[in-house]
Amino acid sequence: MKIRLLVLVLLIANVANSQSYKYAHYCLDSLTSEAFGGRGYQDEGDKKTANFIERELIINNLKSINNNPYQQNFNLKINNIEQAKLKLHSKDSLYLKLGEEFLVFGSSPSTELVVKKEKPILIELNNIKSIGKIEKYRGKILLFDLKTSNIGSITGFLRALDQDSIIPKLAIVQNCGKMQYPLGYRVYKFPVVELRDKLIKKKIDYLQLSIKANWEESYSTQNVWAMVEGTKYIDSLYVFTAHYDHLGKIGKECYFPGANDNASGVSVLLDLANYYSKNPSEYSIVFIFTSAEEMGLLGAKYAAENPLIDLSKVKFLLNLDMCGTGSGGIALINGEKEKNASLQIQNINDEKRYFNQIRIGGESCNSDHCPFVQKGVPAFFIFTFGCEYNEYHTIYDNGKDLSFTKHIDLCNIIKDFIKTYNR
Repeated sequence: MKIRLLVLVLLIANVANSQSYKYAHYCLDSLTSEAFGGRGYQDEGDKKTANFIERELIINNLKSINNNPYQQNFNLKINNIEQAKLKLHSKDSLYLKLGEEFLVFGSSPSTELVVKKEKPILIELNNIKSIGKIEKYRGKILLFDLKTSNIGSITGFLRALDQDSIIPKLAIVQNCGKMQYPLGYRVYKFPVVELRDKLIKKKIDYLQLSIKANWEESYSTQNVWAMVEGTKYIDSLYVFTAHYDHLGKIGKECYFPGANDNASGVSVLLDLANYYSKNPSEYSIVFIFTSAEEMGLLGAKYAAENPLIDLSKVKFLLNLDMCGTGSGGIALINGEKEKNASLQIQNINDEKRYFNQIRIGGESCNSDHCPFVQKGVPAFFIFTFGCEYNEYHTIYDNGKDLSFTKHIDLCNIIKDFIKTYNR
């Protein structure tokens, strides 16, 4: 009899795990589809995504917060690149493939530019002496190479030129490898082009660049909130967050699916929402799906400044971002600060062996937990890691090889934490 009961329990668990895994993949496939346009701010990709999330929450019987709408609106500034075309070497050359061979910075203005037989100025930012007086860059073509300058330094340098009104004709960054798209939350006075390879040496024989940009001073986007009431402590809360936005699209030619970043975290959160709607915790659980994380944590900042809940009643907040792997383990950012919670996670893992490793990280304002931490909310930013998938901010983060390696184990360690944590 006991053996039959054990077999029945295992069968039920296997069915539940299978359903969880399938639902997460359904969410991932939906969120990364071209219909959502990279979950950005062109063709209302963000709004389509928010509506999808709200619909899933309603289907799973989650309530809105205190009779508020599920969606919490706020405004941001965005420069959408609606078209970008580039030819190099000759007028008869084919256009380079957008997203594969070249990109433009999202901060680029609308541009129509033809260059013939012009020598660019090569700038090596790791060699201060080579920079010289910046006045000489006015009206010139600037050339950077990622083998001699890092992208952060290049972006800072270009921003300084723009602010000082030292306006070059064009800036080119080459040897970019996998093409990563920087969103435009400002507009430079000059265009910036990224090249995958080293295509320019001493002289540009021919270059033709066309950019159509659309600056929106006040674009309305939205966070999505929902909750499952606790069975015992309704006014005591756990909060789960994940950002649903990504880099969006460039016209009709190119979009950034954002599978691991962060359709994976949203999919895990929707799966957890589905679970808790059927298996409520003693404590209320609030779910926040944020927009504009890629714009500088704007959605989380707005949510923390305009919360639909009393933040003083939050026992703990878990922010999930990039959760599609796990063969290596999980990381707990802010774990060094929240030592008791980190120890609880480690003890759970020691007992149940969910992950090979639990990395405990320090404080960092690199994801949506940060604005809540600044309000005094105890929190982790959790991400999975492993060598099975390495795409990030490229058109190739499409989820085709994103296996959700440890999806069930990630959900289980979170459920166990919610059951056992005492602050």
